[in-house]
Amino acid sequence: MAVLLPRIQDALESVGENIRLARLRRKLTPQQVAERAGINRTTLWHVEKGTGGVYFAGYSQVLLVLGLERFVANCKE
Repeated sequence: MAVLLPRIQDALESVGENIRLARLRRKLTPQQVAERAGINRTTLWHVEKGTGGVYFAGYSQVLLVLGLERFVANCKE
């Protein structure tokens, strides 16, 4: 796994925590989100923890399932 700059690691952890909170607000289990996103629960765990090594498509799919795809659209600006 690649070594990340501290500010990138902090950003991933913040995004992951926000994704976890969004899932909890929607009362969705990790299994439900993982299935809907087409990823396994381990990948979702890594997304929510903000660990490096998760492909961007994985984050994108989870955001789509949670109705937060506008954040992906903002990335192209």
